[in-house]
Amino acid sequence: MTRTAVVLCNLGGPDSLAAVGPFLYNLFSDPDIFRLPLARLTQRPFARFLSARRRAEASRGYEAIGGASPIGRHTAAQAAALAQALADLDTPVFVCMRYWHPLTSEVVEMLKRDGYGRVVVLPLYPQYATATTGSAHNEFRRQCARLHYSPDVLFIGSWYEQPDYVEAVARSIEDMLGAFSEPDARAVTLLMSAHGLPRKVVERGDPYQREIEATVEAVRARLQWPHVRLCYQSRVGPLEWLRPYTDDVIRAEGEAGVRQLLVYPIAFVSDHVETLYELGITYAELAREVGIREYRVVPALNDHPLLIKALAALVRQALKEAPCT
Repeated sequence: MTRTAVVLCNLGGPDSLAAVGPFLYNLFSDPDIFRLPLARLTQRPFARFLSARRRAEASRGYEAIGGASPIGRHTAAQAAALAQALADLDTPVFVCMRYWHPLTSEVVEMLKRDGYGRVVVLPLYPQYATATTGSAHNEFRRQCARLHYSPDVLFIGSWYEQPDYVEAVARSIEDMLGAFSEPDARAVTLLMSAHGLPRKVVERGDPYQREIEATVEAVRARLQWPHVRLCYQSRVGPLEWLRPYTDDVIRAEGEAGVRQLLVYPIAFVSDHVETLYELGITYAELAREVGIREYRVVPALNDHPLLIKALAALVRQALKEAPCT
């Protein structure tokens, strides 16, 4: 009988300040994010230059949240909870990080060594983007080819419409409402902040923006809140990115007299530097500067029971639809 494994794919993050530079180098070496001419010759020098240039700034963010990214432990907790939810299938769940350990190469080597003939690959990105889900898929395939390993790969793409996922987001938002001094949805503006993407990537056909908008609409319909806005964070460089930008929206809300602002990191299911530092610290300071009295960020789902239920349902469906082996 074919042995089956589940692999949860995530971005990864430095587990110490010393790891920030190598983590950035791995990120900037990704051809699915940075498409350079003559990539065989230019990708590595480009990655060395950019990681050295960005290391100090990035380190400040990680230092502010404790000196490391928590994404590793959150993903490990998700994997443990998912394994328990799938206990009847006797299917182990592995963590696979794109830019830090355990790297894809390490995980694929282990899968081959232990003789898994079928692998369910589940990226922890509800909405598909070439730079996230696509990159995870491509790297998994590359590493399998490198090792001459040919399992039956069941790759799960986007899952933004999964009902338990949408419900988990809505409940997390509702739970945070009670923390406000005026806990009334009519008195709180909700910002759904998604990771940004260069507009030219979307214009080439990437479905990310459409799937983010569909997710926001599904959550909005479930909540029935009157004041909900979608915005995009984490832009870098001179290119035009998806708008509106989160910092611009926060300024506009403050100028419009909003005094209670709740932010949900809609593209993330694990807390990391962009939720804890960018949203939780940098934009909190901006909100105070523009007169917003109460600014709160909903934690990412992490190991929320409904997220685990959603992931388990995705795995079971993939296995149900797979050809018998």
